[in-house]
Amino acid sequence: MVVYLDVLFAVNVLMDGASLLAAAALGGVRVRRIRWLTAAALGGGYAVLAAVLPTLAALPLRVLAGIGMCAAAFGGKPAFGRVCALYFVVAASFAGLAAALGAATGRKLLFGAGYYIAVPFRVLMLAAAAGYALSGILLRGDALHGPLRREVERLTVRFDGRKREVRLLHDTGNSLVEPVSGRPVLVLGREAACSLLDEEIKRVWTQKKDAAACLAALPSEATSRFGLLPYRAVGVESGLLLYFRPDSVQRADGTTLDCVCAIGPDGIGQGAYDGLIGV
Repeated sequence: MVVYLDVLFAVNVLMDGASLLAAAALGGVRVRRIRWLTAAALGGGYAVLAAVLPTLAALPLRVLAGIGMCAAAFGGKPAFGRVCALYFVVAASFAGLAAALGAATGRKLLFGAGYYIAVPFRVLMLAAAAGYALSGILLRGDALHGPLRREVERLTVRFDGRKREVRLLHDTGNSLVEPVSGRPVLVLGREAACSLLDEEIKRVWTQKKDAAACLAALPSEATSRFGLLPYRAVGVESGLLLYFRPDSVQRADGTTLDCVCAIGPDGIGQGAYDGLIGV
C-alpha cells in the first residue's frame, strides 16, 4: 500500500485532536487552543516517524508518545493524571471504532502507530464524530465526578506553612458552620487533616482522639486557631468535631473560599475523596 506522509500527518492531527478534546470534555478541564494544536501536531509527527521507522510503533513507545501529547495539552493541570488516563481510553475507543469500520468496508484504516485514510474521508469523519459523541457528550461529566457520579471539587488548603490538595464531595446535607463567625465548614478526613498539622498537634490528636480533650491539651499558641464544632449525623445523636482556621482555601479556578476545616472520621470517602463540602 502506498502511504503519503502528508496525508498520514493530517489524518493523525485530526484524530489526535479529537481524542484530546474528548478527554478534556470527559475530565471537565479546559485546554488552550495553542496547546491542543501543538499536542495534536506532535501526535501527527509521531505517526509519520513510526511509519518511516516501524520500531517506533512498539506499544511502550506508543504509550510514551500518548503521555507526551497529554503533557503538551494538559501538563500543569491538577487533573493531569485523570485526563491522561481518559485520553488513552478515548484513543483506544477511536482505534477500535476505526478498525471495525475498516473491517466493514474491507479497507485498512489503521497504519503503524496511527490512522490512514484507506476508506473515504467521510467515513473517517463519521468515526471521529461518533467516537466524540459517545465519549465527550453522552458520557460527559461522569469522569469529572469520579466513580461515584457525584460532584467532586478540588481545593488547595494551606495551614501553618503546609499545603494539601484535597478532593471534596459536595454534600447538600453538610450545613455545618462555625459557631462564632458563621463560616462554612469543610469536613476533612483524618489523614488529609493531619497532613496539615505540625508534629506536636498530631501527637496530641493521636493520644486523645476526643475533640474536647484534644483542644484542652493543645499548646497555648495553637488554641486560638482551633475550636469545637457541635454536629449531628445519622446514627449519632450529637458530638463534637475539632476544627481549625486555615491560612487559605483556594478553588481550582483561583478564587478563595472563606471557611474553616473540621477533622472528620477515619476512612471518610473510602479513598474516593478526602472530605465533604456543603457550599
